[in-house]
Amino acid sequence: MLRSLFIVLALLVAPQVFAARDVIVDKAWMRESVPGQTAATVQLNLYVTRDATLLGVSSPLAGTGEIRHVMKRGGKMQQRTLRDLKLAGHSNTLFGERGLYLMLNGLKQPLGVGDKVPVTLSLRIGGKTRDVEVEATVRALELSYKHYNDPAVMDHQ
Repeated sequence: MLRSLFIVLALLVAPQVFAARDVIVDKAWMRESVPGQTAATVQLNLYVTRDATLLGVSSPLAGTGEIRHVMKRGGKMQQRTLRDLKLAGHSNTLFGERGLYLMLNGLKQPLGVGDKVPVTLSLRIGGKTRDVEVEATVRALELSYKHYNDPAVMDHQ
Protein backbone atom coordinates (compact mmCIF):
# COMPACT_ATOMS: atom_id res chain seq x y z
CA MET A 1 0.00 0.00 0.00
CA LEU A 2 2.74 2.45 0.98
CA ARG A 3 4.68 1.54 -2.15
CA SER A 4 1.64 2.20 -4.36
CA LEU A 5 1.11 5.58 -2.72
CA PHE A 6 4.77 6.46 -3.32
CA ILE A 7 4.51 5.50 -7.01
CA VAL A 8 1.35 7.58 -7.47
CA LEU A 9 2.98 10.60 -5.79
CA ALA A 10 6.13 10.18 -7.89
CA LEU A 11 4.08 10.13 -11.09
CA LEU A 12 2.22 13.29 -10.07
CA VAL A 13 5.39 15.20 -9.14
CA ALA A 14 7.65 13.96 -11.96
CA PRO A 15 6.13 16.09 -14.78
CA GLN A 16 6.74 19.30 -12.82
CA VAL A 17 10.35 18.35 -12.07
CA PHE A 18 11.08 17.59 -15.71
CA ALA A 19 9.16 20.66 -16.92
CA ALA A 20 11.36 22.90 -14.75
CA ARG A 21 14.40 21.53 -16.58
CA ASP A 22 13.03 22.11 -20.11
CA VAL A 23 14.58 25.59 -20.28
CA ILE A 24 17.94 26.81 -19.00
CA VAL A 25 18.91 30.47 -19.35
CA ASP A 26 22.35 31.73 -18.43
CA LYS A 27 24.77 34.60 -19.01
CA ALA A 28 21.98 37.18 -19.29
CA TRP A 29 23.34 40.73 -19.52
CA MET A 30 22.84 44.13 -21.13
CA ARG A 31 25.01 47.16 -21.79
CA GLU A 32 24.54 50.38 -19.85
CA SER A 33 22.51 52.98 -21.68
CA VAL A 34 23.54 56.45 -22.80
CA PRO A 35 21.39 59.60 -22.44
CA GLY A 36 18.45 59.51 -24.86
CA GLN A 37 18.75 55.78 -25.59
CA THR A 38 15.33 54.19 -26.02
CA ALA A 39 16.20 50.56 -26.89
CA ALA A 40 18.63 47.91 -25.67
CA THR A 41 19.53 44.33 -26.50
CA VAL A 42 19.49 41.46 -24.03
CA GLN A 43 22.40 39.05 -24.42
CA LEU A 44 21.81 35.51 -23.15
CA ASN A 45 22.15 31.79 -23.81
CA LEU A 46 18.88 29.85 -24.09
CA TYR A 47 19.03 26.05 -23.86
CA VAL A 48 15.93 23.91 -24.39
CA THR A 49 15.72 20.16 -23.81
CA ARG A 50 12.57 19.74 -25.92
CA ASP A 51 11.33 21.36 -29.11
CA ALA A 52 10.03 24.80 -28.21
CA THR A 53 8.99 28.12 -29.71
CA LEU A 54 10.14 31.44 -28.30
CA LEU A 55 7.04 33.64 -28.49
CA GLY A 56 8.48 36.89 -27.17
CA VAL A 57 10.47 38.89 -24.65
CA SER A 58 9.33 41.59 -22.24
CA SER A 59 10.43 43.62 -19.24
CA PRO A 60 8.66 46.00 -16.88
CA LEU A 61 11.46 48.49 -17.70
CA ALA A 62 10.50 48.62 -21.41
CA GLY A 63 7.38 49.35 -23.43
CA THR A 64 7.77 46.42 -25.82
CA GLY A 65 10.12 43.58 -26.66
CA GLU A 66 10.89 41.79 -29.89
CA ILE A 67 12.96 39.04 -31.43
CA ARG A 68 15.13 40.32 -34.28
CA HIS A 69 17.10 38.59 -36.99
CA VAL A 70 19.92 40.55 -38.62
CA MET A 71 21.48 39.27 -41.85
CA LYS A 72 23.59 40.44 -44.74
CA ARG A 73 21.76 40.40 -48.09
CA GLY A 74 23.09 41.84 -51.31
CA GLY A 75 26.00 43.39 -49.45
CA LYS A 76 23.68 45.29 -47.09
CA MET A 77 22.72 44.57 -43.51
CA GLN A 78 19.00 43.94 -43.10
CA GLN A 79 16.97 43.22 -40.02
CA ARG A 80 13.49 41.90 -39.51
CA THR A 81 11.32 41.32 -36.50
CA LEU A 82 10.32 37.70 -35.97
CA ARG A 83 6.86 36.82 -34.70
CA ASP A 84 8.36 33.78 -32.96
CA LEU A 85 11.44 31.55 -33.15
CA LYS A 86 11.43 27.76 -33.35
CA LEU A 87 14.00 26.10 -31.10
CA ALA A 88 15.08 22.49 -31.63
CA GLY A 89 15.26 20.19 -28.61
CA HIS A 90 18.70 19.97 -26.99
CA SER A 91 19.82 23.19 -28.68
CA ASN A 92 21.59 26.25 -27.30
CA THR A 93 20.68 29.57 -28.89
CA LEU A 94 22.98 32.55 -28.32
CA PHE A 95 21.14 35.85 -28.42
CA GLY A 96 23.38 38.78 -29.24
CA GLU A 97 25.49 36.73 -31.65
CA ARG A 98 25.04 35.18 -35.08
CA GLY A 99 22.27 37.56 -36.06
CA LEU A 100 19.68 36.84 -33.35
CA TYR A 101 18.80 39.61 -30.91
CA LEU A 102 16.29 40.22 -28.14
CA MET A 103 15.36 43.91 -28.17
CA LEU A 104 13.68 45.92 -25.44
CA ASN A 105 12.13 49.10 -26.88
CA GLY A 106 10.79 52.16 -25.12
CA LEU A 107 13.12 52.03 -22.11
CA LYS A 108 11.41 53.62 -19.11
CA GLN A 109 14.63 54.48 -17.28
CA PRO A 110 18.39 54.60 -17.89
CA LEU A 111 20.32 51.36 -17.40
CA GLY A 112 23.27 51.79 -15.03
CA VAL A 113 26.25 49.49 -14.45
CA GLY A 114 25.34 46.82 -11.91
CA ASP A 115 21.56 47.21 -12.32
CA LYS A 116 19.51 44.01 -12.52
CA VAL A 117 16.90 44.14 -15.29
CA PRO A 118 13.97 41.70 -14.99
CA VAL A 119 13.29 39.99 -18.32
CA THR A 120 10.52 37.54 -19.17
CA LEU A 121 10.85 35.02 -22.00
CA SER A 122 7.55 33.53 -23.22
CA LEU A 123 7.87 30.05 -24.69
CA ARG A 124 5.57 27.34 -25.96
CA ILE A 125 6.76 23.86 -24.97
CA GLY A 126 4.71 20.74 -25.50
CA GLY A 127 1.65 22.77 -26.42
CA LYS A 128 1.74 24.85 -23.22
CA THR A 129 2.78 28.49 -22.93
CA ARG A 130 5.28 29.20 -20.19
CA ASP A 131 7.03 32.34 -18.94
CA VAL A 132 10.65 32.13 -17.79
CA GLU A 133 11.87 34.94 -15.53
CA VAL A 134 15.49 36.06 -15.90
CA GLU A 135 17.61 38.85 -14.42
CA ALA A 136 20.02 40.55 -16.83
CA THR A 137 23.00 42.30 -15.23
CA VAL A 138 23.94 45.66 -16.75
CA ARG A 139 27.61 45.88 -17.77
CA ALA A 140 29.75 48.88 -18.63
CA LEU A 141 29.56 50.20 -22.17
CA GLU A 142 32.87 49.66 -23.97
CA LEU A 143 33.84 52.42 -26.33
CA SER A 144 36.98 50.72 -27.63
CA TYR A 145 37.08 48.98 -31.01
CA LYS A 146 40.13 46.84 -30.19
CA HIS A 147 38.00 43.73 -29.68
CA TYR A 148 37.17 43.62 -33.40
CA ASN A 149 40.65 42.18 -34.05
CA ASP A 150 40.87 43.92 -37.42
CA PRO A 151 43.90 46.13 -38.23
CA ALA A 152 41.68 48.37 -40.38
CA VAL A 153 39.65 49.37 -37.32
CA MET A 154 41.45 52.03 -35.30
CA ASP A 155 40.93 52.83 -31.64
CA HIS A 156 40.31 56.55 -31.14
CA GLN A 157 40.93 56.84 -27.40
